[in-house]
This record gives sequence, C-alpha cells and structure tokens, in this order.
Amino acid sequence: MIYGLGLLEGGLTWDYAMLVMQNEMVKQILHCVKGIPVNDEEMALEVIKSVGPGGEFISHEHTFQNFRRLSAPVLLDRHNRDGWKAAGSKDIVQKSYEKAHEILENYKPTPLPENIQKQLKDIVAEAEAETTEIKAKEKEAMRKGK
Repeated sequence: MIYGLGLLEGGLTWDYAMLVMQNEMVKQILHCVKGIPVNDEEMALEVIKSVGPGGEFISHEHTFQNFRRLSAPVLLDRHNRDGWKAAGSKDIVQKSYEKAHEILENYKPTPLPENIQKQLKDIVAEAEAETTEIKAKEKEAMRKGK
C-alpha cells in the first residue's frame, strides 16, 4: 500500500485529480521496479534467430504483440510538440481532472458481499474500541502525572 496519493497540504486537502495523476506515476514506478523477465519468450530468441544479423525487428509480429507491455500511460503524453498540439495541448493536470470527473460520474462498483461488509465493519469497530481505550489510558496517565 502506498500512502498519501491524492493528498495535498500535508494531508489537510485531498484532490481526486492528484490521486489520478499520482496513480499513473506509481504504476510506472512499479512497472520499472518489477524488473525485466529473462526467458526465451521475453527475450524473443526465436525472433532474433529468424531475423538474423542486420535485420530489423520493428515490423515483426512479436514486436507488435509485445511493445505495449513496456509502458502504457494514459495521462502522460509521449507525442512530440506538434502531435501534442494537434491532440489539444492538454497537460497532465487537465487530463487528470478530466479522468477524475469521468471516474466520479461513471464508476459504479459492485457492492461487496454482506459478509465482507460485516467483517470490515467489525474491524473498524475493533480499531475504534482500541483507540478509545488508548486515549482513556493516556488521559488517566496524564491525570496521575499532574
């Protein structure tokens, strides 16, 4: 779990667009951190053999089937300046707000099963009880210390 996505002002403010933007960045980081699998299929050894020395891989079916797995950002724009302008010149902040609004307007999650909802409510109730107990002990300790 990564804490703090969407938070501004030291956690006093929460911003949906910031969450969307940082979520994309975290996906990119996790993609890099997981590393590169090294096996015959990923390394395309058969393709290398078939293309041979001096050949090109860009038009090979294996390249076409696999290149998008490298990185597929939604908000980060990889166009050159002319392509970016032709696409409307939206920066990542504008795209993040649009995506956040789209999610808020259209996302309809399937409710959790009732037994899971009950388990979550039980966990929250237990945490609240523990917090109340800790606060009472701290208050008592302060009272005795005075």
